[in-house]
Order: sequence, then C-alpha cells, then structure tokens
Amino acid sequence: MKGYSRIVFLLALLVLTGCGKGENTKFATGRYHYPQKDEESVQESPVAGTEKPLEPKVTGDLFLITNNDMQAECLILEQLASGKQYMYEYSMATRFLDKYGNRSDVSYFEPGRVVTVGEKDSRGRALEVRISDKVWEYPNVSRYSIDEERGIFEIAGVRYFFEEGLFVNSDGIPEVVSNLTELDVLRVVGIGKKILSVAVTTGHGELHLTNTDLFDGSFIQVGTKIFAEIRPEMRMEIPEGIYIVAVANKGYGGTTEIEIQRGQTLTLDLETLKGEGPKTGEILFAVDVVDAVVKINGKEVDYSQPITLPYGMHILTVTADSYRPYSKRLFVNSKEATIVISLTGESIPTQGNTEEPKEEESTQQPSNGGAGSMAGSQAGGMAGNQSSGSKGNKNTEKLEDAELNALVENLLNKEDKAQSGSEYLSTLTELLSSLTGKKD
Repeated sequence: MKGYSRIVFLLALLVLTGCGKGENTKFATGRYHYPQKDEESVQESPVAGTEKPLEPKVTGDLFLITNNDMQAECLILEQLASGKQYMYEYSMATRFLDKYGNRSDVSYFEPGRVVTVGEKDSRGRALEVRISDKVWEYPNVSRYSIDEERGIFEIAGVRYFFEEGLFVNSDGIPEVVSNLTELDVLRVVGIGKKILSVAVTTGHGELHLTNTDLFDGSFIQVGTKIFAEIRPEMRMEIPEGIYIVAVANKGYGGTTEIEIQRGQTLTLDLETLKGEGPKTGEILFAVDVVDAVVKINGKEVDYSQPITLPYGMHILTVTADSYRPYSKRLFVNSKEATIVISLTGESIPTQGNTEEPKEEESTQQPSNGGAGSMAGSQAGGMAGNQSSGSKGNKNTEKLEDAELNALVENLLNKEDKAQSGSEYLSTLTELLSSLTGKKD
C-alpha cells in the first residue's frame, strides 16, 4: 500500500512538471479551485487623487492565461483578483469558446488572453473555457508609446496605465516592457484604463551587413518600404517576415530573398550580391503632363524613349509650367522598368500598387531567383502625389444628376460591350470623371 501511494505521488509530480515546463512556479490544481471563495480578494480601487484612474472591479472568475501546453493538455492561469496561479487540465471534451460563445480552436487560447472557466468534471478537468467579454482586446496595435517610469501605455493617442510586472509575452517566451520597440505589433488586453497583458504578434529581428565596401554610401532596399543608406558593418532592426533585398551601386548589384526571424540576427554578405558588371537598366518614364522636363542627375533627358542608366542611385526631377516641381531619388536595380509620374495630383496606379509615394523610386520587382537575379518589366512604385498642382483652366464641375443617371443607364443597357468597346470605355471614363468631380 505504501508503494502504491508513492507511485501515485510520482505520477502527480510528473503531470505538474510537464504542464509547468519544468519551472519552479507554484500553483494549485484546478480541481481545488472554488472561484466564489476568492471574491473577497478582489483588488480595491486606488485612492482618489492618485495619478492612476479608478480601476473597474476585477472579479474572481477572470483568469489570465500564462501558458497553454497543448501537448500536455493543460492551462496555467493566473487569477487576476488574487494573483494566485491555477492549473487546469483539459481534453477533447473541453469546449473552447470565444467571447460570443462560438466554438474556437484550443490554439486560439494563447498566453495573455483573459478567460473564464466553466464547469469541471470529477477529476477537476475543465469542461468549458471561454474568452471573457468583460475585458477589451486590441489585436493589432502598431501605434503606441510606453512611459515605463510612469507606467503609461499610450495607444493611438489614448492613455492607459500598467503596473510593475505587467505580463508581456513574445511567441510563448516571457518578455519585459523595455524590450518592446516601434517595430513590434502587439495584442493588448485590458479592462477600463488598465492594461492586463501585452503579447507580441509580429516581432522584429536584426539584419547585419558585411563586406559593404562596394556599396558604402549607396542604399539597400528591404521589401517595398525600407530604404537605408549602407554603412560598414551596418545593423538594422526589421519586422519579422520574408523580404526581397536589393543593392545597387556603380553599375553593380543584385537581389536576394531573406527571412527575418523574431529575436534573431541574420548576416548578409553584400559581396554575394555584386554580380557581374557594370550593369544598366532601361527605364521608361510616363509623365501625365505634356512638355514636362525630366532631368536625371541634373541633366535633361529625352524620355520619349527608354533611358539607359547604370545600377545605383540617381536624382530624378520633373518640372512643368504651372505645376510644383517633382524630385526623388531613383534606385535603379533591374534590367527594365516603367516609372509613372503624376504632376496633376491624380492617382495613376501601376501594377496594382497604390501606396503613398516614397522618398525613393525603385525599379525592383519581386523575384524568385537568388543573388544577382533581376526583375521584371514594370516599376514597383507609384509617384507624384507630393508634387501635386493644377492648371487654372481645369474644368472641375460635376455632372448634373440627370446626366449622371443617363450615363449609368447607358452602361447598363450595353448589349454587347465587346462590339462597342471604345464607346463603352469612353462612357465609363466620363462616368469616373464625374464621380471624381473632374470632366475633361
């Protein structure tokens, strides 16, 4: 009998160790937890006049997930009211519900989320776990600032507060507030004005550049939004993800695909991107104003035909009477490209890209090749909104309602759009012009 008791004790110890990941965390098993007895440990609101706002009442049925071990099938929960920790086993019979009561996958119950635990079976295993509707959750927070000394967490201009020891988690690993950066995307959970937990949903890693001699002083492009001047032994913090990287200078350059992993440093040898050279790209400029003057590095060019430019950075300027001048850095790193420039301020998309203009224009296109593989036939950027202007003789009157209705009816009544394509496109253009308030 004594031996049997010892075996039972050892088995219980193994279960606790497996779910707790071997940590020395002290917790009670869920089967011994009675929420109604913990109501007395609810935190009281701060004294009036303190910097922190009054906290809403945190009831004893609210639990913060600190670990979800799906292999051992158990949750480690912290009761928000008392700070006590509990372990709840679960099984295939356990109902996992979102805050609306809909069935959800167990993987959705990640560290940092706040839940309630429903009924339990005779062994103390949870039969129902539900995301609490008593707390709020912001899933993709990217605009935030943190004043760690004052305990202030500002999200999109709204101030919240947090206490020392705030639960911060990144990919299942505990983190500290001071390690969060503006590159991280967060899931923030709170109640009232109090932050209860922060989880990093998109973290950041580091890109380390080596053998940069040939490219020092030029630029590196990471993806479509990151441009940076290259320096010796340069290190860059970059959001985790997969990117196409391009470098070009003095007629040399190439592209490659990299993967930035959270909390990891990736080393990139730029010598491997040098390729054979010097190389040039054929660049065609499409400007929406007749008689505009295009200059490359201060020299006027005839842009009626493609312009041959060596790989690297160039200064692009476009001017026209009655329009504000357009000026950007042009990053040539592909064999051919088309750059669309709008001086009128109207949006002229190319290749489906409609993002705001950048300080740089790049000829890079995504490719599946390795180092030195160059891209496609069209430029990857849209230019011109920042150089908007307008002629004085532009007719900006909208069509009358009767005219607009007639145009719509004309489009709908076309029996064979393929046979009258030019007429159909003409009508469609007139309709779109009227909707934007401009009629040519």
